[in-house]
Amino acid sequence: MSLRPAKPESEQRPSHFARAVRRAGEAARHLAARAAELWKRRPGASRTLSVLFVVGLAVLGVGGLAYQAALARRLPSPLDWSAAGALLERDAQAGDAVAVSPAWAERVRMVTAPHLPVLAGPRFDGEELTAVRRVWLVSLPGAPGFSWDPELDLLARGTRSSPLRLGGLEVARFDVAFPDRPLAFLPDALAGAAAAVGGVPCAPDGAGGLRCPGPGAPAITRSVRQVGGRPRPCLVMTGLAAAPLVLRFPAVPVGRAVRGHAGIAGDPGAAASSVRIDVQVDGEQVGTAEVSGAGWRAFRIDTSRFAGRPQLVTLTVSAPGARGPVCLDAVTLQ
Repeated sequence: MSLRPAKPESEQRPSHFARAVRRAGEAARHLAARAAELWKRRPGASRTLSVLFVVGLAVLGVGGLAYQAALARRLPSPLDWSAAGALLERDAQAGDAVAVSPAWAERVRMVTAPHLPVLAGPRFDGEELTAVRRVWLVSLPGAPGFSWDPELDLLARGTRSSPLRLGGLEVARFDVAFPDRPLAFLPDALAGAAAAVGGVPCAPDGAGGLRCPGPGAPAITRSVRQVGGRPRPCLVMTGLAAAPLVLRFPAVPVGRAVRGHAGIAGDPGAAASSVRIDVQVDGEQVGTAEVSGAGWRAFRIDTSRFAGRPQLVTLTVSAPGARGPVCLDAVTLQ
């Protein structure tokens, strides 16, 4: 019998590395078993969707409250509006107008003097600024829906002064480079006008109105009617489906253009129609405009070669397909 020497004690014990590996394996087996147990106990699809829906509502609610709190700090205060009103009352002059951006900020009307017209629209590039020499733009830079488009549109039509910040408001003045100065508004001259249909003159009717002879013949009055969603002062003409109407306005101051609008009064459902306007100055044909579609449609005819003195202005209006009274305005521009 042979005797072997005993192994050192260090070789008889497992190494630290082996113990770490064994423990890691046991932990991995434990985690796998726990994951399998949780997977078996997972909620159904409908419950998961319900939980996600409730969590989403909570997130949206918190976000909405945070937005409302931040919005209150971005909007102008009553003191800001009062300061803007005081500024306009002090510095606004005859021939000024007030514009607002964004267009929904109607509170500007409460702080603006009654004699100042208020322009509220998303854009001002095509806005008719008749008799307006300066525009005061009241902006809410921190409000929802704010855009720089109104300011860019006004910059294209003139020069801007340095803007003044009043809390949540910004006020800037724009000087219009080439303002349209009205000389005569033809609806206001109806009392001195003459009308005819087919060469047959029309007779005075009522306060400054005219009525042509015959059943269903045209009648003309000066009134304010709803067209394109707004009240429009205009010549209201009925019976134009039968024949063209000739209106003669004597001694009208004439400038560089005649500008006007036409539409079917009352905005009926089937208001889309075509209106033709022939313009003569001193018996000479200067232009024809034909506006079609629904709403308040604009036209402009050059009369610059007749500018400088009063002239006989003749409008020949026809609307064979009109399904309602035609509302027409026209102004001569300097």
